Amino acid sequence: MTLSWIGLDARMIRHTGIGTYLRGLLGALDPQDLPAAPVLFGPDDLLTAYPAFNRKSFTAPIYSLREQRDYPEHLKACRLWHAPHYNVPFFKGRARLVVTIHDLIHWIYRGKFFSPAQAFYARTMLGRAVKTADHILTVSENTRADLIRHFNADAARITVTPEAADAKFKPCDDTIRIGAFKQRLGLPENYFLYVGSLKPHKNVLWLVQLYRELYRDGKVKAELVLAGRKDRKYPAGYAALAELENGQGIRLVSALSDEDLLTLYHGALALLHPSLYEGFGLTLLEAMASGTPVAAFRTASVPEVTGEAALLAEPDDAAAFTQMILHLEREAALREDLKQLGLARASRFSWRKMAAQTAAVYRKLL
Repeated sequence: MTLSWIGLDARMIRHTGIGTYLRGLLGALDPQDLPAAPVLFGPDDLLTAYPAFNRKSFTAPIYSLREQRDYPEHLKACRLWHAPHYNVPFFKGRARLVVTIHDLIHWIYRGKFFSPAQAFYARTMLGRAVKTADHILTVSENTRADLIRHFNADAARITVTPEAADAKFKPCDDTIRIGAFKQRLGLPENYFLYVGSLKPHKNVLWLVQLYRELYRDGKVKAELVLAGRKDRKYPAGYAALAELENGQGIRLVSALSDEDLLTLYHGALALLHPSLYEGFGLTLLEAMASGTPVAAFRTASVPEVTGEAALLAEPDDAAAFTQMILHLEREAALREDLKQLGLARASRFSWRKMAAQTAAVYRKLL
């Protein structure tokens, strides 16, 4: 059989994180710019939004033995296979393999936030990806450095292709619409915002405890809105996340529509993002593109994304983070300065640029 396709594993197209990456890539990738016909592999009903690409059914659950069983059949007609995550095929045949590695969190934080089984899987599959991939894509320089440091990856076979905020994230000064939105969701006039999963490494529990103390002591008047979902299970020491409820200056919202999330950004005083580790940190870009100031920890890839357009504190520096919150609540001029800096910074990231970098790797390998 003649190898004729570029196969893209699109099974996670509806997920957050990797799904956002896939949607951004496919939305900007021009099939005419590729050296072979692109074919999307995944559940057919999820891929109809991309009519410019051919489709092949691939329904094996991710991280399963079944996907390893099915990979050879799918790869046999592919000149190149792009895995958007490190669950790579053990046997790739004659196809060239490109793998996107977003982060190494399951390995770096093994034993603290993740089980031995999760750490073993991450070590096995990351090691396999580094060994067998013809080229690796990472979404940040930080992840590239992590791969070299922890897995001795060949720097010459790694290309950094940063993500971007979707074009729908842009400023809005419609105070009537924003006010109506706050009323509909029962939100206060002034609030800070956290957007993302309520996972331990996101440091949300630390943020909640700090904020409740500030709110209780009357140091802040605005509330903190958490836009994210709880995990089904938490490791020892983080059960309080599962029990988190509204009150004491905290509001939880979930299952938001895309339009609601946009307006949530627009109505916030600032995004608070004390994450301990980010492969990229897309919510930071979404906030900045929406005109929302950002305060975060100077960790992992965060400085790459924000540049000088955000307030950054050292990890777990409660005093510094507190001061950032207080200044952001009280100083409208500071918020406006950060808004303009953030808009300029966000404009430097583009899905089209990322897709062009990806296509260039395909062409180089083929």
